[in-house]
Amino acid sequence: MEQFTKNLEALEKNRPFLHKLLKEVGGNNRFEVFLPENVLYANIFDKEAEQLFYLDIDKDMSSMKVKFEKYREYPFLYMYGIGNGVIVDQLLGNDKLTQLVIVEPNLELIYIALNLYDWGKYLKSNKLIILMEDEVTKKTVIALMHSSNAKYYIKVFDLLLNCSYYETVFSKEYITIYKKFLDILRYVAEANGNDINDTFRGVKQHFENMNFMIHNHKLQEFLKKKNTELAVIVSTGPSLTKQLPLLKKYQNYITIISVDASFPILIKNGIVPDVVTSMERDEPTAKFFQETSLEEQEKTIFLCASLQHQAVFKAIKSKKLVIAMRPFAYNNYFELDDYGYICKGMSSANMAHEVAVLMGFKQCAFIGQDLAFGKDLKTHADDHVITDMDPEIQAQIESGQLFEIEAYGGKGTVKTNRYWNIFKDFIEQLIEDTQHLVNHYNATEGGARIVGSIEKPLSWVLEEYAQKEKKELIRCSAIDLEDVEFLQKQTTEKLQKIVTESKILQEEVNRVFLKIADKTKILENKEIEDAVELLSIGETLELLNAVSTIRKNIENSTIYSEFLVSIVQPLMYNMELELAEIKVRYIDNPKDNQVKALQWILAHRYWLFSFSGVIDNVIHIIQNLETIEVIG
Repeated sequence: MEQFTKNLEALEKNRPFLHKLLKEVGGNNRFEVFLPENVLYANIFDKEAEQLFYLDIDKDMSSMKVKFEKYREYPFLYMYGIGNGVIVDQLLGNDKLTQLVIVEPNLELIYIALNLYDWGKYLKSNKLIILMEDEVTKKTVIALMHSSNAKYYIKVFDLLLNCSYYETVFSKEYITIYKKFLDILRYVAEANGNDINDTFRGVKQHFENMNFMIHNHKLQEFLKKKNTELAVIVSTGPSLTKQLPLLKKYQNYITIISVDASFPILIKNGIVPDVVTSMERDEPTAKFFQETSLEEQEKTIFLCASLQHQAVFKAIKSKKLVIAMRPFAYNNYFELDDYGYICKGMSSANMAHEVAVLMGFKQCAFIGQDLAFGKDLKTHADDHVITDMDPEIQAQIESGQLFEIEAYGGKGTVKTNRYWNIFKDFIEQLIEDTQHLVNHYNATEGGARIVGSIEKPLSWVLEEYAQKEKKELIRCSAIDLEDVEFLQKQTTEKLQKIVTESKILQEEVNRVFLKIADKTKILENKEIEDAVELLSIGETLELLNAVSTIRKNIENSTIYSEFLVSIVQPLMYNMELELAEIKVRYIDNPKDNQVKALQWILAHRYWLFSFSGVIDNVIHIIQNLETIEVIG
């Protein structure tokens, strides 16, 4: 009982939910724990399933030890079932293990294990995390992936079974949890591995637009301007068309937050949105604003991302412009916090959703948020500015890349693509994160089901939550010109600092790259097993140390941690996934160990070359800036 008390105390701060549940457990009722004669390990009998955990406990424990030996190089492990705690205890004793996540379907088994073993220090440090099945949510798993370097080990993920008992008694639950993990990890991988060319475009355009951003209104002030309690987020899915008459009728009594593509549709139908969000990097986004007049724009706040193409800002005629930054390290670096950071997601709809939450709306309704193809594979509402189907979407249709997901209302399935599914993932994550603050209604009445939202017709939402009196127009605060002048000077100095410090780091990276390239030149066109004979153990160790040192120096570099990290991420993330596969490989003989070391070194040759290339591009962008003209 003393061990259980210590473990319970260790859980109190980090895992209050589990701590509360365990405090209320009166004992073990379903399971009987006993120590067989002449056996070191406790066995468990499930009275409900009438099954022993271990039929021959000595033999089972020995085979389990051998099975898990191959995971000794893994810094992150995931296991289904806590069992009698023996395997868990042995894994925790491995210094190379950073974190072990246990998913246990029965609270009573956690209670038993915490009575048998003192895991207090592991629970306090989060080396051991125990989850009940219903705690395996998108929010929890994403937090696990980002609280350490776990996201780099996604490709080697496996949900290990503690023992055969769980495979027999909880097989359906195990499969469900496994699939859940895989879906969330796919989402994490998609979110971290974007196109490096898109990243460079965003960096370049952010730098070019910074001065223009400073001359416009601040996000932090705008977020205080909520004018009703109901925000209706308007996207451009095929279902939007049928909602327009009702939206027009209620427009003066609700807050309308529209994505950029919906803006010309709304204007054409006599609807003036309060806010329009826009965040795409590409020039064609400007088309959503080019055909509307100043008069049609002047009552709307345009909330844009700082990384957008200059053509977008030239097409917006209104002075009610808020330019905010995406939450990337390269944006934080400039300390322009009042202009704000918004949209962890990947679409203007994700941005609109986040704005609604940040502004403090109590009720948030989605319309036109189909996230799926309509009938006849229709992709957008009527009157959409861009009438031709996106060539990439057309290619997806022709090559059969579309897939089925649950439809609105649970009525069958609808077709979607990977991009819309990612957008849906971000919406669902934000709903999960903020469900205690906001009621989210999916009033799209079509398309895909959005998990976590309440499915209600738009008519019901408007009748229930639209205010009785007309709303006030959202107005922006005056711009402080003295503040603008100070911030212009600050950004110029920081750009110069980026160039200076990046060059210093690049020189260090290049030195190590050239050293590895020179030493490994003799290995070209050789099979890896033959190549190990060409480098001595001493030379291999020297190169391993060089790789280890440069990685530490990069991680400890201020210019990396405060600026470069989010720029290199899209390119380096996939390489880190490959490196993780090398790192965790089980080796049981000297020659294979040298092969593994050589693969690690050779992989870093390309890694260092790519890292240096990213720095080169950043320096080139800064030295060739063409900033947007500020008028008036």
